[in-house]
Amino acid sequence: MTARTARRKSTFPTALVSTALLASLLAACATPGGGTDGGTDAIHRHALVRTAPPAPSWSTLHEQLGKATAGLAGVELGKVDKAGFHVQVPVADGFASGSAEIRPALGRALDALAPALAAETGVAVRVLGHTDSQGSEMVNLRLSIARAEAVVAWLRERGIALDRLAADGRGEADPLTSNATEEGRVRNRRIELILSPMP
Repeated sequence: MTARTARRKSTFPTALVSTALLASLLAACATPGGGTDGGTDAIHRHALVRTAPPAPSWSTLHEQLGKATAGLAGVELGKVDKAGFHVQVPVADGFASGSAEIRPALGRALDALAPALAAETGVAVRVLGHTDSQGSEMVNLRLSIARAEAVVAWLRERGIALDRLAADGRGEADPLTSNATEEGRVRNRRIELILSPMP
């Protein structure tokens, strides 16, 4: 027997054992619980089972938000359906021109909405920013996203979990009316909260 053959023979069982050990480790990792108790230990139950959030009561939430914003000019609630509804908040006085810093008028509207939204843990809140058509399209798109992100941060600070919030912007792409007049531009500058069930 040559030294090379002896070396091959002596390493073969070790390689076989290593392969078997690796296979058993992979099987243990792939099996929830990894033990003989069928994965019922507290650690694995916590890691693998996510409690579904309660189904939203859209009509109740709509009513609560309507009462909360009754004294706020321009806030509009969309129609309720099984997919949720949207809330439209004007931002003509909510941000300075070209800025994403929330002014008191918008802060009051968001503060009025936040408690009911925070309490409904089964509701996802997608914030969409919109601008008028003044300035360049790219600048308006960036501004609308920055404003939506500022609203998300504001709502997060008022108790709405981050995993329920998302921000996006449309810039000048989805106007409600013509941008040819100042009145139209004021109406087109807005924030929308799209309320839908948590996935």
